[in-house]
Parts: sequence; structure tokens; C-alpha cells
Amino acid sequence: MTVTKKNVIAEIRNGTNLDEHLSVAKESLFKEGSVDTTVLEILSYLKIFQPTYFATHENDVIEMMGLYFKHPTPSSFVSLIFANYGEYIKETYGTNFTPVQADILKKIRTMHTFSFSAPTSTGKSFVFRELIKNADYDVVVVVPSRALINEYYDRVHEIIDSKNVNILTFVEIINTKHAKRNIFILTPERARELFKQKDRLNIGFVLFDEAQLSDEDSVRGLYFDSIVRRVQRSFPSAKCVFAHPFIANPEAQLKKNHVDIDENADALYYEQKNVGQIFYTHDKSRGEFYHFGIDKALIGEQKIKANFDPVAKAIKEGGSVLIFVSKAHIYNDQIFEDFKNYIDLCSEITNPAALEFIAQLQDYVGATNGKNTNYVSKILERLKRGIVIHHGSIPLRARLILEHFTQQGFCRICFATSTLEQGINMPFDVVYLDRFLASSPLSIKNLIGRAGRSTSHSIFDVGAVVIKQPNMSKFRILIKTPEKIDEQSHLDKEDEKLDEKYEEYKEAIKTDQFNDEYNLTNADVQKLASDEISYTVATLLDLMFDNNGFPIYPKWEQEENNARKAIYGDFHSLYRQYLGGRELTIAEKNILNQAIKIMMWRVFKKTFKLICQYRYDYASRKKERTSSENAEEISKLKANFLRGYADIPDKSLQNFSLLGNTPAELVDYDLIIYDTYDYLDKLIGFKLSDIYYAIFHQYYQSSQDERALRLAKYIRFGTDTESEIWMLKYGLTFEDIEWASSCIDSIDEKEIVFNDKYYELTEEQRALLERFHHQNNSV
Repeated sequence: MTVTKKNVIAEIRNGTNLDEHLSVAKESLFKEGSVDTTVLEILSYLKIFQPTYFATHENDVIEMMGLYFKHPTPSSFVSLIFANYGEYIKETYGTNFTPVQADILKKIRTMHTFSFSAPTSTGKSFVFRELIKNADYDVVVVVPSRALINEYYDRVHEIIDSKNVNILTFVEIINTKHAKRNIFILTPERARELFKQKDRLNIGFVLFDEAQLSDEDSVRGLYFDSIVRRVQRSFPSAKCVFAHPFIANPEAQLKKNHVDIDENADALYYEQKNVGQIFYTHDKSRGEFYHFGIDKALIGEQKIKANFDPVAKAIKEGGSVLIFVSKAHIYNDQIFEDFKNYIDLCSEITNPAALEFIAQLQDYVGATNGKNTNYVSKILERLKRGIVIHHGSIPLRARLILEHFTQQGFCRICFATSTLEQGINMPFDVVYLDRFLASSPLSIKNLIGRAGRSTSHSIFDVGAVVIKQPNMSKFRILIKTPEKIDEQSHLDKEDEKLDEKYEEYKEAIKTDQFNDEYNLTNADVQKLASDEISYTVATLLDLMFDNNGFPIYPKWEQEENNARKAIYGDFHSLYRQYLGGRELTIAEKNILNQAIKIMMWRVFKKTFKLICQYRYDYASRKKERTSSENAEEISKLKANFLRGYADIPDKSLQNFSLLGNTPAELVDYDLIIYDTYDYLDKLIGFKLSDIYYAIFHQYYQSSQDERALRLAKYIRFGTDTESEIWMLKYGLTFEDIEWASSCIDSIDEKEIVFNDKYYELTEEQRALLERFHHQNNSV
């Protein structure tokens, strides 16, 4: 485009030179496609400020952008040419793909390895779903987060109605009597389980979505790279596809995994976008908003004062706003003061479907909002007005409910952390960056990609992005700066000096010294079978089981007079030996104590909400408060010490209470929910369960002590009951098992056999089981 001294935004708003601006934009679309951010800004301003004028050209714009799924009607000779190309794509590929989607599909079909990058909203997930639907082999999708697993699971579930296909979020061999193939949707951590079952799988396609995770300077980045290497070794005939957003050098993914670009491997960077965006800066001190362009030379030097508040406008018109904030500001409630004027615009929700989501969330987290002053969840109270809180410490099932709530249009404001930066389909009319991470440009680009998600309607979709005024210049630079990933894998880097266990893991992967059975290095597995470990396990089993072989429920009160302290001591001893014998710090001990207590509750099949309530009761001194009638005394009670989650081992951790000096009666139940989930997900699920399972299972193998096998199963599954373990493998949770058990007569690797009580389940409950229900497996 030609550099101009005009202010394009002002001219379009004033109705000046509209034909000129439209002509420039259409010429760019014709020659280069929808790759220029400034062109899309111009089209967006034409649509917003001159809707009647733009409407006469909208079909041409959609056609020239190749958005054939919107079924535009060509109204000019040029758009007719594009329409003919759309017909060719439909005839060739069977559906209304965009040119970018068609090219991605073509590359995947013809290449053994393909790495590409495309902006958010270009519809790459739609291409993947088509591939997954039409495959006749096992498919693996590796995504960076469990939240994204939910997203994929829902979408794949929508397109595959055959009961002959297992759609699984863990690697399990199940339903073998009926299933012909499997679709695994996994995080890198869960993908490690693939290699245990490699002889029983027929994997033809592995998709690494959001593959920029490989660049993360953490154990997760290392895990990601290790999965790629192991897939190459264990499933050499499987196609590998790497998908990234906004990465300018997708070929780096091939280089870091030692794949040469040739007739079997390729990499491409697609820059085409499907939606337009406009940008505002917010002067909070004056309460004013201004339009500004990304490229000053093309759009104009000066920002233009907006005639309206885009956030308030979106809410009042029934739209939705994503506000990117820090987790700390959610925890201390600061955001609810900062954005009170917008929250006040949100009225109480009455839609029955929305209220059903709220009821589901309340039941899952065990909140008892109302007259009862315990277990009060502020998340629920705000949800009743369409205000969603979304961050990585909200339990996964709760997040799924919140995402469905948002996708169905009930959300007005979503306060979210970076958990939404990766792929989750939660579109918003406006994205407001209250937090600006200049050091994480890819995160910012991903987040603003949520503004104006592509719809199937025959319109040019537009979203709005708002940033705070001091960040305007940095934002312009960030948007125009290409993002690149490293061409060298963490596996091949020397002296990263992250931590000792990281280096051990890296060396084990490189030298093929990794134990798939226990998800630990061979050196760790060997260490956890030592004589000293065996001695400790023997005493621990005597403490945890009675003479009849039943686990003893440890008393949580008067710990000096019961076995709990000794049990903790033995678990500590085992963990110390895993660390090579070093002493734990006070903070590490307290964190491990919390984790052990939660693991013990799981042994006794306590559900997530019960565990949260137990921890809340202790922290808020509920028993003392409810037994006293002296309000003044109650108000003076301080919360009990509760060490919040932190990752261990870490000798530098300080020992402090999650609740600080909070009065006992003001303990935040939501904070307990977040912390409990962090312990279960990040520490127990990701680290401790592997370590303790390896200890107890190896002890069982050497001693044949059945108590050790039972404890190993308790640690890994939370139960030693075979039918319940199978239900977990079929994807049910302990909450589901409570209602599902009565309608299942038998369950094993082959199938689930249901009884007539299946038909008494609610529609929602049957939805979880119907894929495994066949006419011939009911008695």
C-alpha cells in the first residue's frame, strides 16, 4: 500500500474518499490475499462507520478473501473468478474449504511430515477434524493443555457418531469388542503412555497442535520434544503434522527434529486472516477511548477519539468481552473493583439453560451458596450475571462447564489469564488487554485472535482489541514483529542448568534409558527398589492396613496420638530417597504433607468437592465457629495454617500460609478449590503418583505383598476395585462412578455390559456412556 499523510480512520468515519479506500483494500486482496493487517483494518472501519455503503460490497470482500464456507453471492466479475476457484475446491475436496485450508489438506495428504503456521481463526482445526473423521487408523492429537483436550474432545465428538471409534483423552485399550480404531487426544505428559501400548496400536497420523510448546524453557518443552523423537522411533510410518499460530519459521520444527525438507517433508507459513480487527487505546484516567491504526504511515499518525465506549457497547448489545488479567488480581479481587462499571451493566441471568450450567458447577465444586455461610463460591455468584472467571487453577471439569456457558452466548465478561491463549474456541466481540506481556508477544497475538472469531454467516466478521494507552507504541511494534521459534531442541542443548531432575530426564531420553511402565528414568526406577526403600514400605503398609487387610482411615485430629504422623514420616522418607537422600526444607515438608493428606482422602474415595470441603473446614476452623455462639470471639479467630501448592522439589521455597492473616470466617472457598486442584493436578497427578506407584508396585513384585499392590492402585487410580478402575479407563470420574455403577453389570477391556437401569439415567448421564452402549451389550 502507498504511504499516506491522511488519517484514514477519520476519513472513513466522516464518509470521505470511501471509494478510494475500498479500492485500495480490494486491490490488495486481489493481489496478495487477506494477509495485510492494515487492509483488514480499513475494511473493518468501512463496515463499522459506513455499514450501508459497505453492505453493497461485502459479498465481494468475502469472496476475495476465499471464505467460501460463508456462501457469498458473487456480485462482480472479479468475485466471480474467486467463486469459480471456490467451486473447484469444493469439487476436489468435497467441502467449502478456504484456499488456505485446501492447501493445508493437500500438504498433509502428500507429505510424511508437514509443519505450518497460520493465524488464529483460519480454520485449521476444521481441516484436522476432517482428517480425523475420515481416517481408518489410530490418530493421536497432542495439545499443550488439558483445557485444549476438552475443546478437541467436544469437537471430535460432534463429528464422529460411530460407536466403532473410541475417542479417548488417556491412552487405554478399551471397548475392543466394538471399537475398530482409536482417537487419542493427549497432552505431552499423557502421550508418554502411547509407548507402553505401541504393539497394540495402528497409529497413522500424529498431530502436534500448538507446537510452539516445544520452545518453552521448561520441563514441558522438553517433554514435548521427547514425544516427537519417540514417535519418530516407535511409529515410523505415522504422518507427523506440526501446527503453530503466528510463527514465521515453521521449518524450525523440522530442523530441531532432524527432518530434512524434501519430497516427503515441507513447511509453510500462511499469513491469511479470516476476520478484520480494529484497535482502541484506553485512557483510564479520562475514561476515554481512541481509535488507532497499527501502521501509522498507512492509517495516520494521530489516534482518533472514539464516540463510544467499545466495552460498554458490546455488553449492552448482548455481546461478550474478554478481559486479560493476572491471576493475582483475580485472587485478590482487584479486577472486580477496576471493572465495576462494566460488571454493573451485567444483569441477572434467567435463561434455564444457563441456570443449568450454574447448577452443574455448584454441584461439582460443592458450593452451598445461600443462607449457609460456609462453602460460598464467588465464582458462582458472578456467573449468575454472566461473569466468567477462567484460569489454570480452576478444575478442568469446571472449566469445561464455563466454556460451554460462554460458547452458548451466556457470558458477558470473561476475566481470564493466559489459559485462553491457546486454541480454545471461546470467541468474543472485544478483547481488552488489562495486562500487557511485551516479553510474550506470541501470547498477546494469540489472545487478540479471540476478538471477532470467524462465523459461518455471510458477513465480514470484525472484532475489537483494546489496550491501555501507555502500551500503544509497544503494541504496534509487537504486532509487526515476526515470531520465530528456536531451531535447536532442548534435547540437544547443553548446560541449560534448569534443575538436576530435568537434566537426568533429558539424558535418559537421549540415551533411551526411560522406563515406560513407570514414567521414570531407569536410574530412578532402580533407586526406588533399594533395600532401604523396601524396609520403609514394609513399615508403612503395617501402619496403613489392619490385620484383615483393610486400609485404616487415619484420624485427622489429635495427630500426636495416632498413626498419621508416622505415615507422613514414611512417605517423607520415601520421597527423600527418591531425591537421593537430601533433607526436605520446612516448606517442602508442609507441601508434601498437604499432598499426602489429599492422596489419603482419595484412597477413601472422597470426591473432589468433599476434599475441598474438608480443607475448608480445617482452614476456616468451622467446628470452632459453629460450636460458639459468641460472635465477637468468632470474628477474632484467624484461619489455620494451610500451605498452598508449589512445585517441589525446590529448596528455595519459603514457608507461608495460603491464607495469610485472614479471619477464619472469611476464608475464601474458591481459593481452597483452586489450591486443591493444583495439588491434585500439578503435584500428585504429574509427579508424586508416578514416584509412589513405582515404589509400591516394585515392592509388590519382589514381596508379593498384596497390600503393596492395593496401595499402588490407590495411588495411581484412587481405588483398588477393578470395576472402578475400568470405569476410570473408560473416561468416567469418581463423581460419575457414584451414579454409573448401578447400571453396569460388568466391565472389562472388551466392553461395558449395562443393565436396565441405564435407561433410568438422565439425558446428561447417558451422554457420557452412550458411545459404549450397544443393543447387544445390555442384559
